[in-house]
Amino acid sequence: MNKIKDLVLNFQNHISKVNSENQDFFESVAKLCESYGYPLSNAAVFNKNLLKLKDLKYILVADNPGVTEQEEECYLVGKAGKMARNFFANSELVSNFDEEVAVLNKTFIHTKSTLDLKTLRNFKSLFEDSEKFMANLAVDMLEATEAELWITGCSELTEKGLFSEYLKTLKERCLKNPELKERIFFYPHFSFGNFSKNLNSVRSAHPEMSVREALKAATLKIF
Repeated sequence: MNKIKDLVLNFQNHISKVNSENQDFFESVAKLCESYGYPLSNAAVFNKNLLKLKDLKYILVADNPGVTEQEEECYLVGKAGKMARNFFANSELVSNFDEEVAVLNKTFIHTKSTLDLKTLRNFKSLFEDSEKFMANLAVDMLEATEAELWITGCSELTEKGLFSEYLKTLKERCLKNPELKERIFFYPHFSFGNFSKNLNSVRSAHPEMSVREALKAATLKIF
């Protein structure tokens, strides 16, 4: 786990650097938050729960930090986060979510709605760099362990979508290490029960499958 700790600390330092060296970016995100009626705490958000990791089994990727996430500096802690935690607990995939699941995002940039990222057009380079950084972080964690990488929310994970650079970086890393693809899975968001609906449709069609078998069968075809 020493490698994972180093990666987490590097991530934490990178976030501090982005927040301190990009005042125009911070002010633009702050104005966006103000339009929704709440103050900005962090434009670029680190996930403090990563500091609790002890035995990494799953890397769970969502979209970007929302309102609660930027306030608490933790990823996936709203309604979707509760659904994710309940699923892992009820399926007995882990015994301690925070110690065994690394929650990441496709970008560390905060907006209330993921689609609001499109309004930050003046910071395209910073946004694309954030996608590359997060994709590389996920794969670095994957290579350092025997964990599985679950990427949730795939509607914008296309060559022309909002998270195109994330997808491009992920593909490039897999070309260098093709075996990684066996441990990468794509699923719908946990929000609105979409993850469960997708999984349940597989289990209904194949009741003989265990949860783990159904999860592998339920992965979406992204690449």
